[in-house]
Amino acid sequence: MSSPPLPPALTGQLDVLMIDNFDSFTWNLYQQISLLGANVTVIRNDAISPESFPQLKIKSLIISPGPGHPQTDSGISKAAIDYFQGKVPVLGVCMGLECLVDLYGGDIGYAGEIMHGKVSRVLHDNRGCFKDVPQGIKSTRYHSLSASQATLPAELAITAISEDSGVIMGVRHRQYTLEAVQYHPESILSDGGDALMRNFLSLRGGLWEENPQSGVLDNTLPPFPVEALSKEIASNASATAKIPTILEKIYAQRLKDVALAQSTPGTTLTDLETLLHLNIAPPLIPFVPRIKQTISDRPALFAEIKRASPSKGPISLTTSPASQALTYALAGAQTISVLTEPQWFKGSLQDMLHARLSVAHLPNRPAILRKDFILSRYQVLEARIWGADTVLLIVSMLPEALLSDLYKYSLELGMEPLVEVNNAKEMEIALSLSAKVIGVNNRNLHDFEVDMGTTSRLSDMVKEKDVILCALSGISSPDDIQRYSSDGVKAVLIGESLMRAEDPASFIRHLLSLPGPSASTPQWQTAPPLVKICGIRNKEEALAVAEAGADMLGLMFVESAKSHISLETAKDISAAIRTLRYSTASPSPLPDVGNSSWFSAHASRLSASTSRPLLVGVFQNAPLAEILHAVSYAQLDVVQLHGSEPTDLAHHIPVPVIRVFHIGDGSGADGITRAGAHQFVLLDSLRKDGSNVSGGSGKVVDWDFAKAIVDAGEAVKKALSYQAPTIQADAPTVNEEADPDTSIMTTPATTLPSKAPLPIILAGGLTAANVATAIEKVRPWAVDVSSGVETPDRQGKDLDEVRAFIQGAKGTVN
Repeated sequence: MSSPPLPPALTGQLDVLMIDNFDSFTWNLYQQISLLGANVTVIRNDAISPESFPQLKIKSLIISPGPGHPQTDSGISKAAIDYFQGKVPVLGVCMGLECLVDLYGGDIGYAGEIMHGKVSRVLHDNRGCFKDVPQGIKSTRYHSLSASQATLPAELAITAISEDSGVIMGVRHRQYTLEAVQYHPESILSDGGDALMRNFLSLRGGLWEENPQSGVLDNTLPPFPVEALSKEIASNASATAKIPTILEKIYAQRLKDVALAQSTPGTTLTDLETLLHLNIAPPLIPFVPRIKQTISDRPALFAEIKRASPSKGPISLTTSPASQALTYALAGAQTISVLTEPQWFKGSLQDMLHARLSVAHLPNRPAILRKDFILSRYQVLEARIWGADTVLLIVSMLPEALLSDLYKYSLELGMEPLVEVNNAKEMEIALSLSAKVIGVNNRNLHDFEVDMGTTSRLSDMVKEKDVILCALSGISSPDDIQRYSSDGVKAVLIGESLMRAEDPASFIRHLLSLPGPSASTPQWQTAPPLVKICGIRNKEEALAVAEAGADMLGLMFVESAKSHISLETAKDISAAIRTLRYSTASPSPLPDVGNSSWFSAHASRLSASTSRPLLVGVFQNAPLAEILHAVSYAQLDVVQLHGSEPTDLAHHIPVPVIRVFHIGDGSGADGITRAGAHQFVLLDSLRKDGSNVSGGSGKVVDWDFAKAIVDAGEAVKKALSYQAPTIQADAPTVNEEADPDTSIMTTPATTLPSKAPLPIILAGGLTAANVATAIEKVRPWAVDVSSGVETPDRQGKDLDEVRAFIQGAKGTVN
């Protein structure tokens, strides 16, 4: 039997055919699509019979909204979807979505909420019709029915949900260009409606493979949260409820965060790739070798910086990531894990960068782990740019294809990932990646319940394999660590208990059963201070001062200084001193200073060196070329910058650098603990001649303030400000005659001694008479004198004064 003929309006080639389910919104939908340039033909859902479908020639099909249930009130709509799927693009709106789900056997029932003329925010997967539509768009809803996630057919994928209640707001066929939304994109209150319709109108043919621009089949893109659930979780009734689990909520939010970052000028994917090619990313260290650098049979420590968590709420909101990271590093952590998720964990990429910068100048810094919900290549590249050495990949959150892609991409960027698992199936997936570092999370990320036996149950799966097994979450006692060590665990991640610890370093020693800090006193403090005699004028004087026991000889290249010498004289001095050093020095390796802080490490090495005295060239605001020429021509061992040179100048000087800090009149210690450029710091008293430099005045530096600087150490959270000094009328001076400019300046010392004091070179008004007192009070690493050991006529050094000064300094053991 032949089908009835089509009405004249339906003959010929049609652009868009819309089936109207007797709904007033059909007009709005018609108007929206027409304004976008499409030629729309509308028919009621009873206008023709399905037998007439083969006669229709259409480019795309739209099923309109409508009242009622799809099984009773949708007319030919379901039949039209069934016939045209795989042939042309099909879009369903509201009733159209319900028709699609019902056609494939899914349940349509009460949505759990009645939404008529109300607005909800929508999260989506950024594919197909949602391609490049902003996350969290407002959607206008007129329905009380919805598709059930629990009975959704396998052929259909969830593409969108309501942000507040998890009701399905979009579905898509996995093969055909067949998509539907539950809300009304045509409504004036809905955001992104035109963009969604443009995406639909741009589709061609009936298969997604014919539309690669849609991204539907791109498995390198992050999945939608519901898709991320494993099959075991997805089959669980509690996980398939309409309210998303914690992991789903976090995942959905991170999708929005990543979409926003990628669309923001300056942080687009292209911007990050440019930064990578420009080598803006900090240098990496290899993750696996760093983990293996442990003490005897103890596991490696992954010390975590975590301000809050979904399960515990605020943990330590005011903690400084930079300070905490340095504390962890100096206590022996092999890896520092930094939470960068902002909403639930209160972290940020800035936290990770600050942690990375705070440990950057340690001799053997820990690896930096970006702990986050990584769901795209963008985040992996982002981690690399912001200073991570490794990233966390959560198996339970990622489809295998995407997990594999992110793992390989991380390796391409030089980062071996930490792959997190929670059960045997996930462990099998991680092992199939050939992952080198696998962490077993004792906390289920869907309900955040902790099962401390999880790691032990899975440990057998990695025995005899080249895998470092890590225990993650819930570890708070030495017994926990001992238990895991006996199971073959090679690393433990500790977060909350460390963040709550009053003394994290002591707590780390307690957890790992380490001995007390026997080396709490830096090596440089266990020996007498070094002595630098500045203003050497000729080689005879240099040899005599060296014989007296000086550790450093200062050669003045400042033309205005009375003790200024020429390069030729400096060369003669250098030749004589080097000959002396070669004849007297005994070869001995430098000590292992461990993971000491920047200045302590350099001070300890130099203190242990037997190749002395060192030749120090003193410059004041000299051009770099002049400094480099002097270093090369006179074979200088150290350069002293005694002016207002930029800090970065030290990076261009091929020998260690001493940087002066001019103390007095409101200036002084700003930036004194900045590591990574100069190796040593010197305190001198500011002259009162308006030059803004120090030295040569004979004025004693404020010892109380110097002591405060030493005691504050290298990790200072608050700036040390120089306070107005008080003049002591009876204070000792460089010269016997009283001179206000040579009086000792004192500032109340309010800083408690640090566990890692700052090694300084103390200068300014020192003499043989006061050096022992100065050392006893300030505890400097070295002392520096020039005018205090001059002859009365200021034409050279008084060797008796030099010997007395050195004896006074060396006779005081800190």
